[in-house]
Amino acid sequence: MTSAVRVIPIECKFGPISAFAYYVDAPEPAIIDTGVSISAIQDIEPTLAEHGIRIEDIRWILLTHGHVDHLGGAYAVWGKTGRKAKVVIPKKEARLMRDKNEQIVDYKSLQGKYITDPAIQEKHIAMLTADIGGNIEPNLEVVEGDSIHLGADITLKVVETPGHSIGSVTFVLEGLDWAFAADAVQMYGGFSGLPTIENPCLYRKSVQRLLVEVRPNRLFLGHPFRNINGELQSAQIEGELVTTLLQASLDMDAKLSDLVKRHLSNGLPAQQHELYGPFESIAKEIGYTGDPRNLPCAFFVTMNGYYEELSGLHIE
Repeated sequence: MTSAVRVIPIECKFGPISAFAYYVDAPEPAIIDTGVSISAIQDIEPTLAEHGIRIEDIRWILLTHGHVDHLGGAYAVWGKTGRKAKVVIPKKEARLMRDKNEQIVDYKSLQGKYITDPAIQEKHIAMLTADIGGNIEPNLEVVEGDSIHLGADITLKVVETPGHSIGSVTFVLEGLDWAFAADAVQMYGGFSGLPTIENPCLYRKSVQRLLVEVRPNRLFLGHPFRNINGELQSAQIEGELVTTLLQASLDMDAKLSDLVKRHLSNGLPAQQHELYGPFESIAKEIGYTGDPRNLPCAFFVTMNGYYEELSGLHIE
């Protein structure tokens, strides 16, 4: 059995929100996710220094998915290692690392398509571009069943857990069953009050797989997510609370699926709200008062995902 491994959570703060990176102490040290571009010098390097660890000694940069708040700092961390660290990303999202313009393509197909003001779109695109350090050619594009060996008996197995994004993976520490799931599990949502789910069908299957098959002893998430009462929970979960959290994620998925079916079974309304677009009636029912023109914002991404599922546009 693998002996206990030191994991250091690193909170990467930007604006009103934060994303977690995780340092895995091993003969070949790894960092899982990297925050945004500024996170390397603002959060990652000083937090590691507090533990007597040099950022220069990181040998693996492992990315759970390609969203800006997890991938954005990779270039800066890689640079700090003298470009010696091996950069790993899910195969289905490697394009987002090779060319940051692909982030804009994704933005325009999700949140961006519901934002009609071109000035706001341009502002968002500028923010996305600024939050990513630079393009990197990954050393490894991982798929289901791949393993990353960090020396000694420390191995991370790749489990594909798409849904939050099309290619999200969870890194599972073999022998301990610690799962670095990042945003593959969303509970009742993050800072904005809604989970961010691009493909509900895949998300549902991924959470069920974690619950039934992987059954982690610890779960390391990308953000603090909310419980049923709207309270933000710790991003590091262990013991029986893991099962509770995974089930809560499935419960919220069922609620969102039912909500969209009731409101949009006859298609999108012809009349669109200035702020909430075709989803005004849903926003009203759930009491959502956020501004979906902010970035990041789950509202349009998630509503789009459930509407596309309802319309049969998602392939299972």
